[in-house]
Amino acid sequence: MAVYGGASFYVFSGTGNSLRVARWAAARAGIAGCAARVSSLTDTRPRDIPTGPDSLIGLFMPTHGFTAPFKIISFAARMPRGRGTHAFVVATRAGTKFGKLFLPGMEGTAAYLIAAILALKGYSVRGVAGIDMPSNWTALHPGFSEKNARAIIGRARPKADGFIDSILAGRRAFRGFVCLALGIALAPISAGYLIYGRFMLAKLFFADNRCNGCGICARDCPNHAIRMLGKKRPRPYWTFSCESCMRCMGYCPEAAVQAGHSWAVIVYFITAIPFAQYLLNLMVTYLTGAQAIRGTWAMTVIQYPFFLVSLAAAYALFYLLTRIPAVNAVFAYTTLTRAYRRYHEPDTGIKELGRKIK
Repeated sequence: MAVYGGASFYVFSGTGNSLRVARWAAARAGIAGCAARVSSLTDTRPRDIPTGPDSLIGLFMPTHGFTAPFKIISFAARMPRGRGTHAFVVATRAGTKFGKLFLPGMEGTAAYLIAAILALKGYSVRGVAGIDMPSNWTALHPGFSEKNARAIIGRARPKADGFIDSILAGRRAFRGFVCLALGIALAPISAGYLIYGRFMLAKLFFADNRCNGCGICARDCPNHAIRMLGKKRPRPYWTFSCESCMRCMGYCPEAAVQAGHSWAVIVYFITAIPFAQYLLNLMVTYLTGAQAIRGTWAMTVIQYPFFLVSLAAAYALFYLLTRIPAVNAVFAYTTLTRAYRRYHEPDTGIKELGRKIK
């Protein structure tokens, strides 16, 4: 039997992996006699989260850059004071399968970072876990076949059930210390992802000539990060709010959403190498003492606004160019995603991931 009066589970899920694990947890809570509600972070104001020593709060999320997505970090930071409210954190991670071999993913600091935020806000953190679900980063690799995806999901279910059963019984269940240690070692990469990487990844997406302007990607984006621009021939435009959750790519009915690999090379040179050298030379020429900041954090701080502005300007131009069919075709046929299999959790439809999770 559960030792809690009620449970509220909050989910950020792009392609359904984290939502599936949250629903498993809700099912186990129901069996234990603890009514559980599953809600989307997109549909939840942090200040409305119920607190109290009889309540159990669960946060479910994917792993991005070996840490937690910025959306979850922001959400946890804005949650009300815990005042002893019980809580746990689950990070789904990129499980893979090669033939008969299953390889675990690595959540790094993702779950423990959120757990630390909750603890600082007065929550009684009962447990932390990383659960292997099929890797869904289809901007980088093809999605798994349904058979392999179901095999990975099937192995995840007992582990997820065992973890939540421990929490519901009032025990503590802290897992993934090896992954945490590796995540701490990779902290510079995680910091780079949060400060730079997520913005650059957001500006790699475009719709190829198969796009019919249906707007499903914009309507169902969990971050409201996609805008449909153009009256006669609307096309999606990705803003900096994008978290690369892969929902747009995974659920596009025309498989028209692409990540521009050739465009990524161009973006790198626009936002990094040329400007850094130009700026440094300019400062050394005209500013006394500027040579002293070469290679320091001060130089990074100075370059950061340019990175964001130049990336936004370059993407706006890219968007306009990809509205020209011939140019669009060039970028479409120079990206591997054109040939990649899409992925979403096999039993999760786009409507289930909508802003109102039932």
